[in-house]
Amino acid sequence: MKKLNYSKSINNLKGPKGIPFIGNLLQINKEKLHQNLEQWAKKYGDFYKINFPGLKIVVVSNPYYVNEILNNRPNKFRRLSKMKKVLEEMGFYGTLSSEGEEWKKHRKVTQQALSHKNVENYFPLILKIGNRLEEFWANKFNGNKYLDNYEISQDFMNATIDITTNLAFGCDLNTVYKQKEITQQHISKVVPKLNERIVSPFPLWRYIKTASDRDFDKSMKTIKDIISLFIENNIDNLKRFPERKKQPTNFLEALLVSQDKENPFSWEEIYGNIFTMLLTGEDTTANSLAWFSYYMATNKSIQYKIRNEIHEVLGEEFDIKEIGDTKKFKYLTATIKEVLRLKPVAPILYLQSNEDVILKDTLFPKNTFFITLLRYGGIDEKYFSKPNQIIPERWMQKESKCPFEGKHKEDVILTFGAGPRYCPGKYLAEIEMIVFIIKLIKNYEIELSVPEFEISEKFDFTMTPENLKVKLTMIKSNNY
Repeated sequence: MKKLNYSKSINNLKGPKGIPFIGNLLQINKEKLHQNLEQWAKKYGDFYKINFPGLKIVVVSNPYYVNEILNNRPNKFRRLSKMKKVLEEMGFYGTLSSEGEEWKKHRKVTQQALSHKNVENYFPLILKIGNRLEEFWANKFNGNKYLDNYEISQDFMNATIDITTNLAFGCDLNTVYKQKEITQQHISKVVPKLNERIVSPFPLWRYIKTASDRDFDKSMKTIKDIISLFIENNIDNLKRFPERKKQPTNFLEALLVSQDKENPFSWEEIYGNIFTMLLTGEDTTANSLAWFSYYMATNKSIQYKIRNEIHEVLGEEFDIKEIGDTKKFKYLTATIKEVLRLKPVAPILYLQSNEDVILKDTLFPKNTFFITLLRYGGIDEKYFSKPNQIIPERWMQKESKCPFEGKHKEDVILTFGAGPRYCPGKYLAEIEMIVFIIKLIKNYEIELSVPEFEISEKFDFTMTPENLKVKLTMIKSNNY
């Protein structure tokens, strides 16, 4: 056995003082958990410990150590075992919950489905949904010059679920227009309940069901019934179009085709992977678009520059036509990077060590519970000058005539994770964001309908803008 060299143990770590038997539980606001942990990181440094009833947790804030942990998955580190259990209770048998060799099996088919080549093949679909959203907004005005107190986040949620359901099982739900679409209503309950159960000190729901738990169970049954129906339809399509077995047209077909191969996916795994794609595909990108809207509403000069770039790139037609066009929007792309630096969808990640590990000369025993702060490096003045300001130019050192001067350490940005479990949907998310933002900014000026201080970060496994309401004012194509 290899000897481990270290000078400190987990007991040497500092952290906020708690209350006997309760620890730091009462000092945590569940909806602001990420902010609580980031504030403590400023005081206690790269590693510190917090305590919940019966649970010791190590918080890692230094982005380079976070990166080391992520790059050593799935061998030395894994998702929290409790999280895996909660995920699989909910039916997430797939890429999100699996580890080791099992994860590699699931990852392969997911990565293929979301490859650059396939995303580029999906572009007409992304554009179709973008055009649908543009048309929906135009109809919403109904002759008026503006929309006020408008909850734009829901529109982005509906549009992204339309793309995801098309890619997942080849069905267009048209959620953009069907605002009361039942699938989205039920899916929206999953993430808050998932986070609630992961951070709960005791799994009460396994013994006593609250009204919220019963309502959640009904939603899960409805989702399962809907997915089962789509599975039946796709099985029928594979029988009618056998050529699809060699060239599947959607993610579900690719999973079903595995039934005829070695090491096939079980029905639970097929359901779980589809459920995972539905959840991660609509929730994450939609939240990023909502945060982008917030920054446009509070930074008119950036909004103007993006609109001007759209005009310069697209010319008189003023409309995006092909995926190659998306690479031409340098300032828009830089702004997206800046928004994702400031408001990543997943600011923290729960992990666990598979073995004894040493980080920064400190021994962490097997099964140590880690919370890694994925955002912290991106908003730390050690790595970025003016870290709390949105400055797209910091990402345009080569293109800008007046390059941003200051600290800029891109390697600490962990918006999409790092290592083997790096988010496979990154490219798809970026293309969706570019298309939807163009549809918004070219047609409308965007302002806040509420005071800026009323909008806050809410954490429930992902980070969403709470109370975001905007005013959209229609503009003419030649009005810049």
